[in-house]
Amino acid sequence: MAGCTPFSVNLAVLAPDNKRQVSFGITRGCLDVNTPFYVLNFILRDKVGDDFQDRVNLHVTVGDTDNDKAQRIMAQGLTLAQLSYLQGPVTNKAKRLPTDTTSDPSTEKVISGVVNAS
Repeated sequence: MAGCTPFSVNLAVLAPDNKRQVSFGITRGCLDVNTPFYVLNFILRDKVGDDFQDRVNLHVTVGDTDNDKAQRIMAQGLTLAQLSYLQGPVTNKAKRLPTDTTSDPSTEKVISGVVNAS
C-alpha cells in the first residue's frame, strides 16, 4: 500500500422481528503514513420499550499480521459466509454474554475470525 488512508465501513442488520439489531464495522486507521491498523466492531442491540439498547459492544484491534486480510474486507466488503458467521455463531455467542459487556477475549477471538476467513 502506498501511503495509509483512513477509512471506515459499517453494516447494521435488523432482525425480521424488529427486536434485535446486529452491527459490524471495520475501520482502518494510520499509525504513520505507511502503517495501517484495523479495528473491528461488533454491537448487539435488543429493543427495550421503544428504544434499542446495547447488549454487547465489542472492539477488536487487528495488528500487522492480518493487515492484508483486513484490507481485502475494506476493498471488497464482507462475503456471504462472513455475514452468516456474524449473524450466526458470533451473534449466538454474544447473546450469552452478560448485559453491558464491553470486553470478552473469547468473543473477540471469534470476531477476529471474520478477518481470517477472508
